[in-house]
Amino acid sequence: MNQYIQGRFFFQFFSIVSGLINLISHGESDSQAEAIKMGEISVSANRIAKETFRTPNSISVIEKSQMQRVAATITPQILAETVGVLAQQTTVGQGSPILRGLTGYQTLLQIDNVRLNNSTFRSGPNQYLSTIAPHGLDRIEVLRGPNSMLYGSGAIGGVISVYSHRLNYRNDEKFSLVPLANLRFSSAQRGRVGMLGLHGSTNDLAFFVTSSVRRFGDQKLGAGYNLHYNNRKFEIVGKKPNPLPKNSWIKKDEKPLGWSGIDAMVKLGYKISKDQQISFCYQTWRQPELNRYDKISTREYKLYQFSPQNRNLLYTAYESKNPIEFIDEAIVTLSYQQQLEGRKQIKAANPNEQKEQFDEVGTFGLSGQAVSTSLPRQRIIFGGDFYFDRLSSRTVKTNLVTRTEQVNSDWGRFPNNSLASDLNLFAQSEVEVSPGLQLVLGGRLTHYDLQSDLSSRDTSFGLYQKSGQALTGNTGAVFSITENLNWVANFGTAFRSPNLNDTTVVEVTNEGIDAPSLDINPESSWTLETGLKANFSRLIGSVTLYHSEIRDLISRVPVKEAYEGKDLPKLYKDIELENPDNEIFIQDNIDQTQIRGIELSGTVVLNSRLTMYGHGTITRGHILKNNGAPPNPKEFWAARIRREAPPMGLMALQWKDHKKPYWCEFYVRGAMAQRRLSRGDIRDPRIQGKTRDPKLVEFDGNGLALDAGTPSWYTLNLRGGVKLGQLVRLNMNIENLMNRRYRQHGSGISSPGFNLTTSLSTSF
Repeated sequence: MNQYIQGRFFFQFFSIVSGLINLISHGESDSQAEAIKMGEISVSANRIAKETFRTPNSISVIEKSQMQRVAATITPQILAETVGVLAQQTTVGQGSPILRGLTGYQTLLQIDNVRLNNSTFRSGPNQYLSTIAPHGLDRIEVLRGPNSMLYGSGAIGGVISVYSHRLNYRNDEKFSLVPLANLRFSSAQRGRVGMLGLHGSTNDLAFFVTSSVRRFGDQKLGAGYNLHYNNRKFEIVGKKPNPLPKNSWIKKDEKPLGWSGIDAMVKLGYKISKDQQISFCYQTWRQPELNRYDKISTREYKLYQFSPQNRNLLYTAYESKNPIEFIDEAIVTLSYQQQLEGRKQIKAANPNEQKEQFDEVGTFGLSGQAVSTSLPRQRIIFGGDFYFDRLSSRTVKTNLVTRTEQVNSDWGRFPNNSLASDLNLFAQSEVEVSPGLQLVLGGRLTHYDLQSDLSSRDTSFGLYQKSGQALTGNTGAVFSITENLNWVANFGTAFRSPNLNDTTVVEVTNEGIDAPSLDINPESSWTLETGLKANFSRLIGSVTLYHSEIRDLISRVPVKEAYEGKDLPKLYKDIELENPDNEIFIQDNIDQTQIRGIELSGTVVLNSRLTMYGHGTITRGHILKNNGAPPNPKEFWAARIRREAPPMGLMALQWKDHKKPYWCEFYVRGAMAQRRLSRGDIRDPRIQGKTRDPKLVEFDGNGLALDAGTPSWYTLNLRGGVKLGQLVRLNMNIENLMNRRYRQHGSGISSPGFNLTTSLSTSF
């Protein structure tokens, strides 16, 4: 009944807001209200700056002022208030955005137009976006939907583009130097973050230097308890059960969750001439150790840490305007990125042995693009990129009694010295057919290669080599119904080539142990989306409906199921012997998967001081065919996609008088219950339930789980800020005013309870 009431609450809330939007948009000409910001610009939709209102893509831009208002601990948390994004967290200090039902390697991440994804990214939620510190960012762009045409393999669910601090040059020959500082404290995590920065510039030289340190303690949760079962499942309960169910235990807190980290960035720009400039940037992130709570809470592991999680990026970019007659501008970027990921494990069943695995990926990148408007009523963007990964991987086992070490330099989570590369060429044309109609057409050709030697574990597997090509394209249209209202439509194809994590990894997951899977095909998809974009003086908003179909979606299957009636290869038998308490999985292709949804967002000026904004998202996924046949209708879980986001949204009311130095806002965030569970969801210890066996879960006639899944939740929140003179700004956030205990769908930790965050920033 409580979930029904909460569901009605959100439905009525969004209905009222929709009515207000409709009323205000029709009465816009009579209003004396102050106009809201118009002309929002994005780069990622077209690889060049363009007003989002005039693009056929679904895109959100998060400006620096919005990031400061959110005061996020890690970069993925900034996205939690963005339409269409489920910001999953497996543990603290990590986060993974889920776009249109897809995450991990099916969502492409980039920083300053340098690709962050590499060949070891995994299918499920990962931590890599968290290695980009939030304090040195200028803006984030979230492009929802496929865009392999512009960004290559992996851009199926969408593209998240992060841009670091923008360098500003002076208009005169004087030299300016601006020190920056920021302090942030949060009560629920006992978090402390300190940042120092320095920005300097002349008319032809600019630089930005920043570094921050952070330390967080265990997380305080809302009212209630976690009830854990010895089958690795759990439930959130309001009161302690009396008596406790058999083979279960109760936990008030989730710990240990403390962590620390440090980051730094140096960015330098030099104007060679009026039309040429070159820039250099170095970024580093250091996270010494981080506990993975969902592995420790199940009592399966005594210790399970990411130790360390480090990233280094060095790039240089050369930009030129009008380098030759028919080219308006061109840019070439050369980059090298190093990502080191360590895992430290001590199993509860074997407390005298510590296992450490270290995987270091060095990625060389070269990209370039040019823009031409030499043809009438057209803008053409063309270019290419090349990325090459070299992987170093090893395992160290330590006897904690004798302190002796056993080093395996041939295999960590992956075979050592594995290689991966991809080469891409693309072109896109924007054509103004008429003053009210614009078309966008483009295509990309990709060639990819993988190489990995598995013979050290099983000579029958030998040297694995895989290569292939893919052609992807995109067609979009923008039609102006009125000056302030556009109809948009977009059809795009996307693909993702199998990477080293699909094909060669041996690692612990929430379902069991992943093992090498050599016989899999690339994923491919097509998406059709359409909607409306409004850009009135008192209303900015959009509504988008989309339909996607994915062929050969890569998913886990039990190795015994895949090899039923056949003899298991030696490699799989060895992995079973090493992990007797875990089920072994390999990857396989699902024939046909469908994902559909609707995304609604809007900002409305009620009067000169009050602004209302919000968004809502509904996602529905369905497996249409697997192994040549539709799923068994009696097995509801067989037709579900993994980690389908529940209906979710946000609504906020902001008060701000531009003549006053202060502002405040009240906002509500929430999600409805998610009972549409796949087999992987039911087995996942991060998702609530009593059993990991799908056949023991009770379902209703609509295929909704009755005794498993993520309950609905909502939080009431306040935040505000004040300028203390010309140099100091104080912001305060009060989250989860009702101190509710809840967990977002698919997350491995519960969200904080009542949390007060204070942020003090200065620029001298």
